[in-house]
Amino acid sequence: MSLVTLAIPFFLLAVLVELALDRKFGWGLYRLNDAIGSLSTGILSRLAGLVRKGLLLLIYIPLYELLTPYYQAVGFNWSLDSVWHLLLAVVAYDFCYYWKHRMAHEINIFWADHLVHHQSEDYNLTTALRQPCGGLPIGWIFYIPLLLIGLPAELLVTAGAIDLIYQFWVHTQKFPKVRWMEWIFVTPSNHRVHHAQNRIYVDKNYGGVFIIWDRLFGSYQEELQQEPCIYGVRKPLNSFDPLAANLQHYKRMALDAWHTRSWWDKLTLWFRRTGYRPADAEAAMPVASTDLEHFRRFDPVLSRGQRYYALAQHLCFSAATLPLLWYAQQLRLSQLWLGVALLALGLIVNGRILDRYPTARYWELARLGLLLTLSVLLPGPLAPAIAGYSLISALTWWRLAFVGKADRVALVSD
Repeated sequence: MSLVTLAIPFFLLAVLVELALDRKFGWGLYRLNDAIGSLSTGILSRLAGLVRKGLLLLIYIPLYELLTPYYQAVGFNWSLDSVWHLLLAVVAYDFCYYWKHRMAHEINIFWADHLVHHQSEDYNLTTALRQPCGGLPIGWIFYIPLLLIGLPAELLVTAGAIDLIYQFWVHTQKFPKVRWMEWIFVTPSNHRVHHAQNRIYVDKNYGGVFIIWDRLFGSYQEELQQEPCIYGVRKPLNSFDPLAANLQHYKRMALDAWHTRSWWDKLTLWFRRTGYRPADAEAAMPVASTDLEHFRRFDPVLSRGQRYYALAQHLCFSAATLPLLWYAQQLRLSQLWLGVALLALGLIVNGRILDRYPTARYWELARLGLLLTLSVLLPGPLAPAIAGYSLISALTWWRLAFVGKADRVALVSD
């Protein structure tokens, strides 16, 4: 089991603590729909990781073995048991991560994947868990240079996990500036800048653990008291559906490639600078950027019962995901795929419920009907448990979505 999977319960505990403090002191950091949207995207990312294989180790390990005689000749002798070696590995990994992260903001095809992490218009610990499912599998290229220093695969994986886990705590608004830390480490203050869509903050502070890379390579920006951060992306998602979140920029690029008459643009726009659109495609499908002077967060109004229903469903999905992650290696491939598919469907439909999407009411009944049908195939006590869940949820949703009074969809200003 990976370090990241082991850390998930601690992440969720920290979210609950921040949420409790938010409610106690009235900070206004959390909205139910945005928090569920971010957590659902994170869950979908972990589920996707169960059914797809990363290319990094598949390429890195054979190359490492090929270069082993060279490492022996020059005396490279890394050890996972050495604290100093692990620290050096984290520094080296973070240097590569800086460039990968920077390219993710500067090249269209990389931004299509990384964009998911930036879509939330709130900034709290759930934002840290908002991760993409994995786009074009070419991110491994940025870590191949670690072969030059003979970094073993086990240290690469461990350093990567430490780098990712460290980044969790910096996604908070309530940790103040600590001057000495701002010079060396990524902190909540300088990472708030990274998530802001204010013009002065865009494409700044790429480091994962160390901010020194940004200071060295000219991408550092301090958080300014006179310029409060406005979170989100300039082309807002306006949805809490995790599938829509992952497809947002891919869909836009595909439509641009379809509408432009230039074959050169059709082939190259994927690898052009982020935000590039062929002139004819932009004229055919204009997409307005956020008006930062009159910024309004996407916040459809739901009845109290529907909000509680969406929260209850999300808790059920979370409870089902953790054992699936822990016991995935013990399941048959067909069982694993079925579990992932059913949970993914639930997350997507729940996101559409939060969007007040017109057909979400029917999709939810169809999902519960499918789950009830499949429950008869489950072994032991799972069958009655899933059947009971499906029936109770279906009756509750029928009362909320078809019998209760309809609510208007509105946008609530900050």
